[in-house]
Amino acid sequence: MALCDFFQSRAELVKQAQRIRELEAEVATLKAQNDSMREGMRRCVTCEYRIDYKARQGHHQNKD
Repeated sequence: MALCDFFQSRAELVKQAQRIRELEAEVATLKAQNDSMREGMRRCVTCEYRIDYKARQGHHQNKD
């Protein structure tokens, strides 16, 4: 019976290792997507900030 338990434990470890590899690959994909989205949002916010800043500057210049 001990030999059977050993093989069951080994099979479970192999399954867990495979699942860990799958999850690590998923995490890597999600991190890459997150980094890409973060970069896009940074540019978007920066662009909108610049447009808003230029609009405010133009608005103040027209008042003076």
